Amino acid sequence: MADSYVALGDEGDGRCVVEENENPMVLYDFRKEDEHLNLEFSQHVVGGVVEPTLDMEFISEDDARNFYNAYAKQTGFSIRVNSYYRSKKDNLIISREFCCSKEGFRRDKHSTKTDSGDDTKRRRARPITREGCKALMSVRKRENGKWYVAKLEKNHNHELVTPAMRHFLRSLKEEDGPKKSLNGTIGSMEVGLNASVNVSPEEYNSFGKLGFAAQNNVNFVRRGRLSNFGVGAQSLLAFVKVMQTSDPAFYYAIQVDDEDRLSSVFWVDTRSRIAYNCFSDVLSFDTTYQVNQYKMPFAPFIGVNHHRQSVLFGCALLADETESTFIWLFTTWLEAMSGHQPGLIMTDYDSAISRAVESVFPKSRHRYCKRHILSKMPKEIGHVFSSLPKTFQVEFEKCVNNSETPEEFESAWQLLLDKCSLRGNEWLQSLYNDRKLWVSTYVRDTFFAGMYSIQPSKSVSSLFDGYVNAGTTLQDLAEQYERALDGRYEKEVRAEFETFYTKPVLKTPLPMEKQAAEVYTRKLFLVFQDEIYESLLLAVKSSLDDGLLKTFEVARFDEEHKVYRVGLNIADQIASCSCKMFEFEGILCRHVIAVFKATNIFLLPQHYILKRWTKNAKEEAKFDALPSVEIHDNSRKGKKQYNLLYQEAIKCAEEGMASDHSFNVALNALREARIKIVSAKKNAINVQKLETASSTHYTDDKTT
Repeated sequence: MADSYVALGDEGDGRCVVEENENPMVLYDFRKEDEHLNLEFSQHVVGGVVEPTLDMEFISEDDARNFYNAYAKQTGFSIRVNSYYRSKKDNLIISREFCCSKEGFRRDKHSTKTDSGDDTKRRRARPITREGCKALMSVRKRENGKWYVAKLEKNHNHELVTPAMRHFLRSLKEEDGPKKSLNGTIGSMEVGLNASVNVSPEEYNSFGKLGFAAQNNVNFVRRGRLSNFGVGAQSLLAFVKVMQTSDPAFYYAIQVDDEDRLSSVFWVDTRSRIAYNCFSDVLSFDTTYQVNQYKMPFAPFIGVNHHRQSVLFGCALLADETESTFIWLFTTWLEAMSGHQPGLIMTDYDSAISRAVESVFPKSRHRYCKRHILSKMPKEIGHVFSSLPKTFQVEFEKCVNNSETPEEFESAWQLLLDKCSLRGNEWLQSLYNDRKLWVSTYVRDTFFAGMYSIQPSKSVSSLFDGYVNAGTTLQDLAEQYERALDGRYEKEVRAEFETFYTKPVLKTPLPMEKQAAEVYTRKLFLVFQDEIYESLLLAVKSSLDDGLLKTFEVARFDEEHKVYRVGLNIADQIASCSCKMFEFEGILCRHVIAVFKATNIFLLPQHYILKRWTKNAKEEAKFDALPSVEIHDNSRKGKKQYNLLYQEAIKCAEEGMASDHSFNVALNALREARIKIVSAKKNAINVQKLETASSTHYTDDKTT
């Protein structure tokens, strides 16, 4: 029977069948039946991972498959059943090949069009997952019925998936155990409604310098409410204490009133502090959420990551909406972020917030949130809005969003006031006076990272939507906060997985598109890909050439009346477009791309690739600029040394999570380092004592 086992592709006593089975597989714990296996798996452990070897035996084909799947999980790749052989004698399977899911290449059978009636709708092709990987394990059946590894290739031609992303691999189906929420953790501390948390007024004052948050709608805070705030305060204080226990760099602050009652709280965890150091160019201070029956303002600081997803930079519960509270909040938040001011801060249209921003963030650009302005219309111009709600809103948004020049806006604004008889409205007049802080045509030279939109609540400002509302009690807030952040983190990990472990389908043969696919995150590449594709529909005409600078007119073939002007310094490859998309969103527009092609510039100049949109946006920055945590030595030297040690420890933690083996190496190294540090500390103390004793003895002798 041994003669029937032949290499795949050779002629023999069997017939080969190729199948592509990438259905999820249930992980098999071979250790449970170790006594049935005719080998010692410990002999094949390499770096903490049980590795397959030639001639390794298994009881059955399923054992072999589940072992290889478990190995794939530990290593960081997904598998599928590639082919098998059946015996010509009894038609039973006698050979099976398991391969990496990235084996082979995609067949050209997926259409990018979907027909729907008379219209043809284009859809994006699925990302490419196959890269011609040769990694595989082939097993064959012996005469005694057992299976053995007959062919093995361990090397992959692609990056392996990190532990944080492995649950996205198709062949690795596993049930996550129930996660213990912070709410449950707080409950286990037996903090009852009438229990007191061990935080004294002195501790309140010590945290006073650290910071909190505020809101800006209506001042719902009253003395009566604060006196009833005690029940919720217990849960809230327990929450921040639990967080600080599990996260040494967790940063929180508490504000009390004249009677030492809790009034405001601010907190930010390590993940948020690191995120801010990577994406501090744009910050949104959102004050639209409210919690509990008192409509207490819940105010998160929100930014945008490299996948155009909202990311939290801290949040707070506020006592009131006065200018002094906002100044205190912003000052405290800025200290939590090591004094690093944001490039742009977006806030609600509120005079108290504006004055606080001007006072605390003098180096930051300040712009108003258009969504908040639109939400105030029913209150400020109710008579017009109620009679013609759709008509007025359409005209208003058209005036604000579609005016491409200040002159167009001025004209449209005056027509709108006359049409709706709104001249003399004080709120609209104040909006007009501040038009350069929120109207599209005036702010397009400001980088918003995609946060300036008609309905930002559907994109970056909805981090807590569905989690926090007026019905949320303070007791529930901790759990809802944890769920919101876990959900947001899972979305970011999914985006990272799609960016690093799949490839987009290119639409053109342009080198620029291939270059962008290699450097941008998937979300940003798709935005840029649309610009490249649309550039094919544009006509470019040279209008002015003064030697160093050339000017071009760019327009669609079917919209020759709508012309965009692009200035280009060919020597330095620096361009500027009248649409200002790059200044506004950080992505080069179709008009400049068309001019680049016309002037034989086929690759993106490096100065047009913002690192914050690239795959490597979070590398190094999170370590080099990690905010400091509170330490006992407040000297400049002490803080610098502490932060350096802290950053190195974080690096070890990050690198240690690359694999199970690297985790064990990092853990052992840190433990050994701690033992050496403690020993060095004791030696230093002993040396200091000897020096002190010697100095004292010398002084006594001299005196004598």
